[in-house]
Amino acid sequence: MQLPLQHRLIAQGSEVASTDRPDFQGRLLTAVFCRGEPDRVPLVEAGIDLAVKERFLGRPIKGMGDEVAFWAAAGYDFVPLSAGLRTIIDAAIHQDSSGRFEADSHDAPSVAAAKRFAVRRLSQRKLTTQNDSGGTRTWAPEGMGFITSSDDLDAYPWPDPADLDYSILHTIGDVLPDGMGAIPFAGAIFSSVLLMMGMETAMIEMAHESHLFQALTAKVAEFQLEVVRHVLAIPATGGIWINDDLGHKTGLLVSPRLLRKYLFPHYRAIRDLTATRGLPLLLHSDGRISEILGDLVDLGFNAIHPIDPNGMDMEDTRRRVGPRMCLIGNLSLGYPLGLGTPSDVARETEALIQKMAPGGGYCLSSGNSIPDYVPYENWLAMRDTALRVGRYPIRRA
Repeated sequence: MQLPLQHRLIAQGSEVASTDRPDFQGRLLTAVFCRGEPDRVPLVEAGIDLAVKERFLGRPIKGMGDEVAFWAAAGYDFVPLSAGLRTIIDAAIHQDSSGRFEADSHDAPSVAAAKRFAVRRLSQRKLTTQNDSGGTRTWAPEGMGFITSSDDLDAYPWPDPADLDYSILHTIGDVLPDGMGAIPFAGAIFSSVLLMMGMETAMIEMAHESHLFQALTAKVAEFQLEVVRHVLAIPATGGIWINDDLGHKTGLLVSPRLLRKYLFPHYRAIRDLTATRGLPLLLHSDGRISEILGDLVDLGFNAIHPIDPNGMDMEDTRRRVGPRMCLIGNLSLGYPLGLGTPSDVARETEALIQKMAPGGGYCLSSGNSIPDYVPYENWLAMRDTALRVGRYPIRRA
C-alpha cells in the first residue's frame, strides 16, 4: 500500500524525518487563535529560498505540486501564497527572488498593462545588482518608484481586481494533503504605497499628508479590500496575511498618528471580512513596531510576524500584547541563522522555544524569511530542532 504524500516525501539528509502530518486546524489555528497548547509548536515562514526548498525535496520545484510537497514534507502546516496588488508590483521589482511560488500566469490584458507601466518606469532605476557569487539581486526602489506625481496616478492603468490570477488558490486544494492549508499574502496597503512611490518620495509625501499620498493610499486600499473579498470567497483560503513593513530597527517608519488616520481603518475593514469566515488575520512587519502593538491588538489581528529581533524583544512583546495575540518568530537572520553554525542554530532555537512556547500562542519562525544567504544546514538545524524539542508539554527555561 502506498504511503500518504507527506510520508513519502521525506527529504534527503535530514536528521529528523518529518513524519508529522500537517494539521492546519488542530495545530496552527490552535496557536494562532491562542486556544492553548497544540501538539507541537507550528513552523511558519513567509518565504524560503528556492535552492533550500529544492535541496530538501531532492528535486526541482517545477509547479504547485512540488511546492506543496516541500512545505508538507518539511513540517509546515500551510503553504504561503500571494494575491493582490503586490503581485503586480513584485513582478516589476523582484518577484523572482521572493522565495514563494508564483505561477507563470497568462495575465489578463488589464493586468499585463499595469505590469508594463511599472516595468517601464522602474527599468530606469537600475534596481538589479550583481552579488559576490556572480548572481543578481534586485532591490526595492529607494528614491522614486513608478507613481511619483498626480499625473502618474492618473495615467496608471488600474486593473479590475477580478482580473487578477487567483487560479493557484482555486486549484491548490486538489494537491494539498490532508490537514494542510494555504494562507495568501493579501491586503498589503502601506508597503504597496511605499513601493509604488519609492521610499524617499513616499516618506516626503506622507510627512506633508499630500493629496498624492492620500489619493494613492485610498485607491490602493480600495483595490486591496476588493482582492481580499475575492480571496475569501475561495474555499482553500485559510486566512489573510498582510505583508506591510511598518518599522525600521529603532522605531516606526512614520508617525503612529499617520498610521491610525490613513491605514488602520482599512485594516479594521479587512478584519471584519476575515471574521465573517472565522479565519485568522496575520501581520508581517519588519522593524520595531512596539509603539503600535496595542493598536494591532485592538484592530483584531490574531498574530504578528516576525517580531524583528533587530529591534524587538519577544518577552517584552508578549507583555505588551497579552494572551490574545499569537507571536510568530524570531530567530535572527544575522546570528545564528546567517553567521552561526548548525550547533549555534540548534542551541538558540531550543532556547527560544523553551522561553516562548509554554502556554501556546507561539509559532517558530526566522526573524524574517529564509533568504539565499542562510546556509541550508542552518535552516535544517532550526527545523529539525523545532520538531525535536517543540512537542508539548514544554518546560519554560
